Amino acid sequence: MIKTEITEMLNIKHPIIQAGMGPFSTEKLAIAVSNAGALGLISHSGGPLMGFKKAVPEIMDDAIEEVNKHTKNTFGINVRVARAQPDAPKCIKKIIEKVKGDSNIEKKLRVIVTSAGDPRPWTKKIQSAGILHFHVAAATSHGKTIEKSGCDAVIASGYEAGGHIALEPVHTFVLLPEIVDTVKIPVIAAGGMCDGKSLAAALAFGAQGVQMGTRMIATIESDFKDNYKTQFVKGVERDTTVLPGFFSPHCRYLKNKWTDELKEKMEKGTPEDELLRFKALGRSLAADKGDENGSLLCGMVVGRIKSVISIKELVESTVTEAEEILKKLPGYII
Repeated sequence: MIKTEITEMLNIKHPIIQAGMGPFSTEKLAIAVSNAGALGLISHSGGPLMGFKKAVPEIMDDAIEEVNKHTKNTFGINVRVARAQPDAPKCIKKIIEKVKGDSNIEKKLRVIVTSAGDPRPWTKKIQSAGILHFHVAAATSHGKTIEKSGCDAVIASGYEAGGHIALEPVHTFVLLPEIVDTVKIPVIAAGGMCDGKSLAAALAFGAQGVQMGTRMIATIESDFKDNYKTQFVKGVERDTTVLPGFFSPHCRYLKNKWTDELKEKMEKGTPEDELLRFKALGRSLAADKGDENGSLLCGMVVGRIKSVISIKELVESTVTEAEEILKKLPGYII
């Protein structure tokens, strides 16, 4: 077993966190991850974008109830706090209300992971409710800001990650050790994390754990359509591309006909409203049908995924492999 500051802080068995994957739903995945002794995260719903009639805070309310009902272990929730995310204040307010209103949820919903924006307006509010606050950093300067805000931990996310990514292409092997050396609070590695090798490497860099997104999509329990998962198994490390997303100009997708067409439309100067409709179509094809030519968000690590396995197998094999690697390392020292 691997114990770190993060496992102690979150009261989890393994130093592994499931990434938030909004606008997609991840309740089933979060339940499986938490039940496996890692940290499952409810994702920030896309609401109307995903075809839901309820407001996003109400969707989060339902998701919290669902995850709380099916796990006895710690879980968390991701909230995007970008300026383009006007529902963030209501979402955080709803989460705090749920925690304060139910002692069982209070014991289990231990952390809010904010991303894609400034953590400073939220830290005191979150922590005053007895909830831990982690924030995602894509640059060393972000790490400094996160620490100054009073956050409990930094998630250092490299450019190879899937979905919405940083403007500058700084990869995990460069970003992670620099943030570790810059801040005194715990750092979690994200971007390219998928197995024991990456966990061992992250720990060697000084991280206290890893966050996985793409690898966890390709699991039996994940909420994503089976064909979506299958495309990851077929992919190689050069099969991703970076194009604009809904919330930022840089989003990493699996290459397919949809990404080719999006790129072509952009080069032709297609009006923004038409591009938004096309992105919505890609989202619908991916989420509702698992169509291989939808907008399949994923990281470069897709090339290292060889099969769709259970969360239990993924978590346990990751920790076992990391332990074996770490035990061998002293043998290299003469």
